[in-house]
Amino acid sequence: MRCLALANILKNNNINVEFICREHKGNLIDKIRLSGFYVHELDLLEGVEYYGKLSHSYMLGATQKQDANNCINILKSQENDWIVVDHYALDENWHYKLRPYCKRIMVIDDLADRKYQCDILLDQTFGRQKIDYLPLVPSGCELLLGSKYALLRSEFIQWRGYSLRRRFRPQFKRLLINMGGVDINNITGKVVKELQTCILPREVHIIIVMRGKSPHLENVQDIANSLPYEVEIKTDVCNMAEIMANADIAIGASGSSTWERCCMGLPTIQIIIAKNQIFLAKMLESYGLVKLATEINEINSLLSESSRWMGKISRKSSKICSGTGVFKVYNKMSNYKIRLDKFGEVELRNYVNLSVEELALILNMRNHVQVKKWMKSQGDISKKEHIEFISNLENETSMLYFLVKHKNNIIGSINFSQISINNSVEFGIYTNPFARFKGMGSVLELTASQYAFVELGVKEINLKVLSKNERAINFYKKCGYKIIEKKEIKHNSMIYMKKERVSQ
Repeated sequence: MRCLALANILKNNNINVEFICREHKGNLIDKIRLSGFYVHELDLLEGVEYYGKLSHSYMLGATQKQDANNCINILKSQENDWIVVDHYALDENWHYKLRPYCKRIMVIDDLADRKYQCDILLDQTFGRQKIDYLPLVPSGCELLLGSKYALLRSEFIQWRGYSLRRRFRPQFKRLLINMGGVDINNITGKVVKELQTCILPREVHIIIVMRGKSPHLENVQDIANSLPYEVEIKTDVCNMAEIMANADIAIGASGSSTWERCCMGLPTIQIIIAKNQIFLAKMLESYGLVKLATEINEINSLLSESSRWMGKISRKSSKICSGTGVFKVYNKMSNYKIRLDKFGEVELRNYVNLSVEELALILNMRNHVQVKKWMKSQGDISKKEHIEFISNLENETSMLYFLVKHKNNIIGSINFSQISINNSVEFGIYTNPFARFKGMGSVLELTASQYAFVELGVKEINLKVLSKNERAINFYKKCGYKIIEKKEIKHNSMIYMKKERVSQ
């Protein structure tokens, strides 16, 4: 599910995404396809157990070498910018084998229990520290750690405001039970059975969410029918955010759905159903973000005392995950290298990925007299404003700002706003006033055009320029832009220009 959340934001930004999945029991291959993605299926070798040096090697359904070769057969016929790896049974041995078949690798993990060979490592666990991974990753690897990077689908951002508002005066009327996955050990059934001993509000409505492929679905239904409360079982839901937003308390596993509940501010009784969940569950409990039930029979007392803890846990948990992690990760992945026929390779570095020194240079460039005098806002930008702007960019996909390097020289900045994928984009540009290289403007404009027309797939690029900036207007005309109109905006006379994609 976390990979699907990332895949959707990539697809929405005109990036082609494909999945490689092995046909394990309870797989989500059909769901991935219904979400609009191509899936390469790897056969599950039935009746054969694979043991390796990793604690989760048994989960792979093959040896690492076999799995790597299976993936190479798929990847070798195409050019791949990224491979995103999300599997506890794969380590640096697998990563090394796949290195030649992609430009960069990102690993999604939450165990910190093996070595990795990757460019980005994402662990969305609350409380995770760099020291946990530094001995395990190469020196150049960027670590994205903590629940602010949690990969949630956009529906959770849409429902977050409503969900938090309805918890100002918490009431216990709707109970959500969701253990995630196919629930092989029937934890759902054990929880529902425990509810037989609980005295809940008479009007309580219980919603149980399960997979349609769960082997214990009928058993849970039978137990639920014995409860003296209104019970509804939902399978393969597509509106989990809405369900969580309207629930008052949740009973759930300590998996990735934790971040969905936190984003909704949903007070939760958390149950550990796998060893890899122990670290997260205990960390959340120590900060008062969940109520942890180490045994199923503890649910009764926790529910009976719910009025004492619902509000506090809701407020605390909502602060650790805003739901924008998927945007942060997308921006961390979005550095580009573009090859121009006339000028060779040009590097685009997203502002959110810049070093402290580069960020300082960007601010000095923008505040240089030769740059700011052609801006709509011609005053200096403070360091505080600059830092806040960069921070806000992390959560944006409708705006992209790039530092541009050519032959290891920083030649300027380009930005895109009002991005409408496959339709239009607004473009801004300025050269590095501290550099003296011939043709910097031409390189920047060509780079921006190729990025907009090829990467974003837009049909037209729009820009605004001060009417008194005749040099820029003439430059853009030579680059193929046409004047559309002239407007007065806040005492400034602005020329609107447009460049359309040339049909092949």
